[in-house]
Amino acid sequence: MNDDERVLRMIDEELDAALAGIAAPPGFAAAVRRRVASSSVSALPEILDSIGWAAVLAIVFMLLLWLAPMARGAWWPVFAGSGVIVPALFYGWRSIRAIAE
Repeated sequence: MNDDERVLRMIDEELDAALAGIAAPPGFAAAVRRRVASSSVSALPEILDSIGWAAVLAIVFMLLLWLAPMARGAWWPVFAGSGVIVPALFYGWRSIRAIAE
């Protein structure tokens, strides 16, 4: 057993000793189950994740444009952009599909 496990075990034993006489009200477990069963999943976290990833990808793309000025062809920004945007779209599509399930 390493130090982390030992410390966690000590904390667990101390909490058990300190909270041994405390009990939840009789209807608490039923109320929690009712509340969890009736709650719906929000799409907001996935939307915020998509916005955050879009911002990160936009920053990366802008850094690419700034750090590598136009080289011999004008097509490299298109390839770099598609290499960034296609995975972002795939991630967004996968997240939306996961919400729908």
